Amino acid sequence: MKKLNVFISYSHLDEDKINEFKKHVSPLQTNETIEIWYDRKITAGANFQNKITDNLKNSDIVCLFISANFLSSVACREEKEAALELNKIKGVAVIPIILSNCGWQDDKNLSSLLALPTDAKPIEEHDKQNSAWNNVYEGLKDVINEEIKVKELEFQEGFSDFLQSVEMLTKAHSRKGTVILDDVFIYPKLDKYDEVREYETCESSEQLINNLCEYSKILIAGENQSGKTTLCKKIILKLRENNFVPVYLFDEKKQYQGRIVNRIKSAFEKQYQSVEIEEIDQRRIVPIIDDFHCAKQKEKHINELSVYKHQVIIVDDIFSLNLKQETLIRKFKHFKIKELSPSLRNKLIEKWTNLTDKAESGIHNDNALYQSIDSTTELINTSLGKIMGSGIMPAYPFFILSVLTTYETFGTSLDHEITSQGHCYQALIYLYLTKEGVKNEEIDTYINFLTELSFFFYKEDSNILTVEDFKVFMGGYLKKYNLPVKEEILLSKLEKTQIITLDSCNNYSFRYPYLYYFFVAKYISEHIGDNREVVDLIIKNLDKDENAYITIFISHHSKSSYVLDKIVQNASNLFKSHVSASLKKEEVRFFDDKLDIIIKAALPATSSTPEKERTNRLEIQDVEEERNQLNEENDVQKAGDSDDDLSIEIRRSIKTAEVMGRIIKNRAGSLEKENLEIIFQKAMSVHFRILTSFFDIIKNGEEEVINFISNRINKIIEEKDSQRISEGKKSITPKADELERLSRAIFWNMNFFFIYNLINKIVHSIGSNKLTEIVKTVCDKEDTPASFLVKHGILMWYNKNLQVDNIVSKIDDDEFSETAKKIMKFMVVNHCSMHSVDFKQKDKIGKKLGISSQKLIKHKST
Repeated sequence: MKKLNVFISYSHLDEDKINEFKKHVSPLQTNETIEIWYDRKITAGANFQNKITDNLKNSDIVCLFISANFLSSVACREEKEAALELNKIKGVAVIPIILSNCGWQDDKNLSSLLALPTDAKPIEEHDKQNSAWNNVYEGLKDVINEEIKVKELEFQEGFSDFLQSVEMLTKAHSRKGTVILDDVFIYPKLDKYDEVREYETCESSEQLINNLCEYSKILIAGENQSGKTTLCKKIILKLRENNFVPVYLFDEKKQYQGRIVNRIKSAFEKQYQSVEIEEIDQRRIVPIIDDFHCAKQKEKHINELSVYKHQVIIVDDIFSLNLKQETLIRKFKHFKIKELSPSLRNKLIEKWTNLTDKAESGIHNDNALYQSIDSTTELINTSLGKIMGSGIMPAYPFFILSVLTTYETFGTSLDHEITSQGHCYQALIYLYLTKEGVKNEEIDTYINFLTELSFFFYKEDSNILTVEDFKVFMGGYLKKYNLPVKEEILLSKLEKTQIITLDSCNNYSFRYPYLYYFFVAKYISEHIGDNREVVDLIIKNLDKDENAYITIFISHHSKSSYVLDKIVQNASNLFKSHVSASLKKEEVRFFDDKLDIIIKAALPATSSTPEKERTNRLEIQDVEEERNQLNEENDVQKAGDSDDDLSIEIRRSIKTAEVMGRIIKNRAGSLEKENLEIIFQKAMSVHFRILTSFFDIIKNGEEEVINFISNRINKIIEEKDSQRISEGKKSITPKADELERLSRAIFWNMNFFFIYNLINKIVHSIGSNKLTEIVKTVCDKEDTPASFLVKHGILMWYNKNLQVDNIVSKIDDDEFSETAKKIMKFMVVNHCSMHSVDFKQKDKIGKKLGISSQKLIKHKST
């Protein structure tokens, strides 16, 4: 066994006592049980303070040589505080050894520790100091034996396997034979609440786990499949690393009947080898109670758990524990597991993408890796519903990894009507059902029931059904269909799977939006002939998220020509009074004339890297997604609820084009080329007609908007100016002509980036590397600067293909506007910022397209 590190903290005025100590504990050094360290072991030239700090951090036992000299020493007091902190967070044993009479018992932290010699009688007061030091030796031996016992504790093999198990993912990776938890674990963020469950802050679960013992009682809440048990596993491993003894409880019957201490003892025996729980210092034992919300006698169990210094309980909701003695739960620090943000989803996707058994079989080319990550990210964000809204599926690792594995393992469904992505949703639903014991021959019954139920919800135009409404549905269903499964069993299993939930207000609902959309779209796709009016109404109102999702899910289930024709027809009627923008010179001459006040595109500096840029953009996405989530939770009015007709039509047009894009991406290999080309062209034209309407607004409202900007700037400056003048500083109010120039520059830059962002919107809405041939055919046929931008935007993002010579040749055409050229340059800069482009290639790009680097621009400006 590895030696235990014993650190001695002492005053140099008591240095003679070190030798006495070493002499008496020498047997422990001789048999290599301990290694003693104190500051006289520091060699010449070494960093004195760093050596002390490092050895203190790595100690297993800290001996504090207590005397008046020790208590009056600043350095000793600092070491004492550090040792007590290590005791708290790592269980490091701290032993006060009382050398002489002093006021140590007035230090509440010291007085709470068990001191040596026995009864804390100072060594100098013993008639025979050898006896005193021998007493110290015997006491130290007891501590060492306890430390060794805890350090040598080993998990039972089955429990070790459980701690690294990822269940269904174990054999699900195409390049790694066995996947373990460490391969895919990402620390989720946690919302932190105070004792009365008021929100405090957000922090990483890694921070909580690393500082776990700063809290005596911890309560962690999380939804079903949010990763609660996985977090328990990481807590257990960290506690063992810090020499604590975690004991994990999970009651399969979910009632926790009987005494909790007996359950802890039983669990300890199943999880650890060769040691009785009575042999372990109770202060080291940390009970971790999973699914505690299912316990029947919560108050009783919490009271029993109070004998343990640290404890962790896991629940589904911190706000619904329903305790009679609310003060019991206030003693706990509350945390709630959050969904993965874009940054954390990216980390998980990167981990999954890079998994392999053989180093040589991984992806070595940076841009090939980026292509894999970017396409996977789009798949995940689409499946989660993050592309078109705030989400239809929780962004927890379980759901993300389920989509990834299902897509990899069953990329093509045996049911040729359903798309690959549709099959991912279907596979998840099948997984829920089979986990609750639904037999294969019964699944069709459950699927049919859910399909009919979803359409009943749709007809009721409600996301909940009262118990009475549900009885009405059941009555109609039983008249229409035979139900070979007992009604109570069917409902029980659907509630256990959480496909259907019955809330505390006695209302039924689908647990997650994607479940509802999947089944209602399935119903409509199977009964299109009888529901054409329903389809028409849905497609005419795609500005509403529900209709947009139902339409996409219909496309997962069916290739119905009626649905496709209606979508195309509807798209043709959007902004039909406008022609499609081309971005040719004649069309945007008014814009070309203002380009001198638009900021210049600049290639990234050599210090910039794609990783840095991607990290920065993901952090921005984190903030945006969090803000959207808060707005939804706080019921902030959504766009479209009370907008004017133009805003509604813009939203409807953009949503329609997005839906069309999702359809051709999902059906890239199963729709005829002609249909793919038509849908792609119509979706692109919708955006271009929006752009034409935008040009009209610019032309007609330029002066009005510039005046508005000037007034706003002037008001802000006046407010700041009054503050500056009151402080005796010079006024910064600009002259009228300067303000007008600034406002005009802001106006035209805003307009330029609206166009740039709209082109990017088209690229991401309808682009795909699976549609490269379609993209080239349609865009080349259109043959306008606008379609050229879309084509190369798609090639750059989805194919990681930057065709510089082709771009240079095309933008020199007479009809290619300066505005389109500038947009193209920004698109190239964006590509170079987000992808690996070597210096030589970047230099060539800059020279051919006339784009300077950021460093050069800064140099010129100085």
